[in-house]
Amino acid sequence: MRIEIVHIGGHYADRVIAHLSKMSPGNVDSYQVPDRLPPVLDDAAEYLPAELGAGDAVIAINLHPELLLEIPHIVGGGTVRALIAPIEDPSWVKPGLQRQVTQVCANNDIESAFPKPFCSLNPQTPAITEFCEQFKVGVTRLRLSAKEGKIAGAEVLRGAPCGLTHFLAKGLVGSPADDSLLEKAATLHHSYPCFATMALDQDTGDTIMHASLFLMKDQVKKALDEIGS
Repeated sequence: MRIEIVHIGGHYADRVIAHLSKMSPGNVDSYQVPDRLPPVLDDAAEYLPAELGAGDAVIAINLHPELLLEIPHIVGGGTVRALIAPIEDPSWVKPGLQRQVTQVCANNDIESAFPKPFCSLNPQTPAITEFCEQFKVGVTRLRLSAKEGKIAGAEVLRGAPCGLTHFLAKGLVGSPADDSLLEKAATLHHSYPCFATMALDQDTGDTIMHASLFLMKDQVKKALDEIGS
């Protein structure tokens, strides 16, 4: 599977591009588009790369609403089977836009997902499942091992697309194999750092960064409980 990442630049996009390129070398193309555009565009297609649509899946990071809505029209009928638009800030993809893009994707036989945050991606459809398996991304899954009461190894079976889980796994090695590991994981989560926003998400009444933190801690606890089982 080959993926295309369309983005407006910035540290978060850079980390996603770097990590996914590392997980599946040679299978990632990235295109940066303008980040300062008028609210209404005469022709959204002119701001998107002409090459777009040659891959199997498109990841759209923090795009202008009209660009995001235009993508399934442009790539429909080609090789693209999925569009993933992660939401690290509530402003990235608002509910009305998400409904519109979902419908346009469905009309073009394209799977769609809007994980909030990206590390919460839980594949439900074939192409997105293939993406998660090939690039080993999605809801964190760790395998921990312990020796003499300390974490001896931490294998990432599936992790955050920004690479945070791999950073965390390395940092856990050598820590006590007890519940204090959860606080160590939280410290590492902030140290990387996680780029999800601390702005309030009206849908959940909490922040997307907290959602990322809670997901990660839950999976670390699960992996800790599975040691020796």
